[in-house]
Amino acid sequence: MSLDIIAYDPVETENRRDKFEEKYGLSCEEFNDWMLVPSKDTFFYFLHPEFLKSDTKKYEEMEKDADKAQGLDKIDSFHIGYGHFHCLRKELGELVGVRHDDENPFDPRIYYDDELEDTALLRFFLHPDCDGAFSSYDIQKSYEQFLKLCDEKKLQDKKVGTWGKEIDEFLKFWRKSSEQKLQWEFC
Repeated sequence: MSLDIIAYDPVETENRRDKFEEKYGLSCEEFNDWMLVPSKDTFFYFLHPEFLKSDTKKYEEMEKDADKAQGLDKIDSFHIGYGHFHCLRKELGELVGVRHDDENPFDPRIYYDDELEDTALLRFFLHPDCDGAFSSYDIQKSYEQFLKLCDEKKLQDKKVGTWGKEIDEFLKFWRKSSEQKLQWEFC
């Protein structure tokens, strides 16, 4: 199993959703939650079959627009196995005072310095790796905090170690996401 972190522009995504709502008078989520597919078996269309064709066409248009509005404008992505992502975060954590204790696989623990309490960087290390979003604000702040706290000598040593390639690729992805104010979707 593998993880994809999709980096996208949250502003553009929100604009598309707003346009959908403006055009149809309901949000994409409302459309998906309660819109009924026109069908000849529905009581209304049974009584008024003349409306079925035009309503079906309108529904298909709305469905297509809803799919577009809900999609992400992928600008970049990072692909890695779940286990490898855990190891990657473990390696990066060691550079900033976050330590993982995996002795008991059924009760993994994470330890961190007090200065990381309630920070975007700690939220990065605690974020679930299988779903959810990580905001552009948290990406920017966590990246800044990582650079501030990171031991540069240890980072260079890690880049030539076992996880060097993954660390380098992820740091480039993180930097780009931070600079372009992108948001992440974990999937």
